[in-house]
Amino acid sequence: MGLLTLIVTLSFCMETVAEPAARSFNQPKLQWWQQARFGMFLHWGPASLTGNEISWSRNQYGINKYDSLYLRFNPVKFDAEKWVETARSAGMKYMVLTVKHHDGFCMWNTKTTDYNIMNTPYGKDICKQLADAAHKAGMRIGWYFSPADWKDPDCRNPKSNAVFEKRVLEQIRELMTNYGKIDLLWIDFEGGASPVKPNLIYDLANKLQPGIIVDNRLDVLHSDESHSYIGPNGDYATPEGFIAGYGAVPWETCTNLGHQWACKYNDTPRPITEAATTLLRCVGGNGNLLLNVGPDSLGQIPTKFEKSLRDLGQWIKPIGRSVYDTKGGPYTPTQNYVCTYRDKSVFFHIFKSDNDTIVLPPLGIKVLKANIINGSPVKFRQTKKNLQLILPAEQRTRIATTIELTLSKSANGIGIIRPFSTTHSLAYSKKVTASSSVGQFLHDATAAVDDDPNTFWLLGRKDYTNCDKYFGTKLHYADRHKMNEIFCNNGWLEVDLGKVQTVGRVKLMERVMFKSAFKGFEIQYKKGNQWVTWVTDTAMGNWERELPPVKARYFRLVILDRDYMSGVREFQLFPPSK
Repeated sequence: MGLLTLIVTLSFCMETVAEPAARSFNQPKLQWWQQARFGMFLHWGPASLTGNEISWSRNQYGINKYDSLYLRFNPVKFDAEKWVETARSAGMKYMVLTVKHHDGFCMWNTKTTDYNIMNTPYGKDICKQLADAAHKAGMRIGWYFSPADWKDPDCRNPKSNAVFEKRVLEQIRELMTNYGKIDLLWIDFEGGASPVKPNLIYDLANKLQPGIIVDNRLDVLHSDESHSYIGPNGDYATPEGFIAGYGAVPWETCTNLGHQWACKYNDTPRPITEAATTLLRCVGGNGNLLLNVGPDSLGQIPTKFEKSLRDLGQWIKPIGRSVYDTKGGPYTPTQNYVCTYRDKSVFFHIFKSDNDTIVLPPLGIKVLKANIINGSPVKFRQTKKNLQLILPAEQRTRIATTIELTLSKSANGIGIIRPFSTTHSLAYSKKVTASSSVGQFLHDATAAVDDDPNTFWLLGRKDYTNCDKYFGTKLHYADRHKMNEIFCNNGWLEVDLGKVQTVGRVKLMERVMFKSAFKGFEIQYKKGNQWVTWVTDTAMGNWERELPPVKARYFRLVILDRDYMSGVREFQLFPPSK
């Protein structure tokens, strides 16, 4: 044990890293999108001729063969109005089409390259047809666009990237001016820093389509940033292939109804139970779901997938008011339930329960009544200590049982209610700060004290104000040497227990990607105005120790050195074991 003066012994990352101010998370332009909650993603292009993944199969299939697929791409059964009608029947409120994926093929009548839909046997502008059909039906429409282009030799070429940048901006101009109102621009990150400076795309899209929503992937330098970091040139975060828990910031999970993004031969849709539960977990986490389907090479949504989408829509209909135009909360998600609310109505979606009585933390507003949504009354008990819902087996419904609570006043002012702790950690849901974080949720400081090992705290960049130099270069997030130069390799996480408590046991859980990558850490407690080192170690993994008990209010986990991909899933503090 001994005193540690941070500013002397450790590098500047131990100081709090100032992140650039992001746009307000309550932007009026996001209102329609947050009310919609559910959208259709469409990954489509000449790769559908092969049944392989779009872009990512290019090397394996053969670059020349892949790049020539467009010469026989002829989706003669494409019916834009049917696509829109299918999306509406599924309960989806917006659609996003891949108009240019990483392979560089353009699904519109562009003047910037011959590698486009007009030079296929089909020879018709897909974007115009889909935009026209969406506008006719009142469906919101957006374009997926990859700034990178693996086919274009100018992309990230030190000698000619400036030429490429102009080409991309002209493509954005075409997409933003030739197809009427465009509601959303979904930018993708394929592992490398954007070849075009982010503000050029973001500003141009907003200038040509005032009020357009742009996702967060222009600014990111790391795959975990794409899940959680909303920078100056983005409006919402995009966790991919997983559900993010609860987020106060705008977020949207994108995932597949099938088993790859593009059309896969003989693929089958995931069960409706899985798709429906995914939607509810997104909405209950205060996020959106962008559910992907891959049309076939003829332009059709495969029959099994179309049926699954329509079945999903039929399931949503009777509970729609608990999904659309709601906020996630006030109770945050658990394995057993998620919660949404609007005004005086709080909706619980119960997935499972070990017994008939579901015990929740206190609500703070009087419950006037409880019902199965559109159905029979539900018994409940409300005290200052908890809220109990009594749900016998005969009242439960398939997939999830939705209970509507009617309150005496609006739930808007309640705030977030965390579930009872499952670990009984003294740090659970306490005030927590960090020297830096890779994003504003999911990988921020709170992720280390939420009893959820699926979230994790990650240190952020060393400098957020001098990043323009990376865009247009060949920087890739798998370049471990460069990433370790960009991202903090040391820092701290501080927990305020709210009052002095006796702590004698600590548990840490590392986020391990390939192998344990922490090279040194300390746990400290605050005594007066000084931090005292309690224990020092090297490798973390799943780390648990009994330590000489101390009484303190503030505790710190100090990362002395780490690889950029390593994070902390949980930092848990307990009283001494008896």
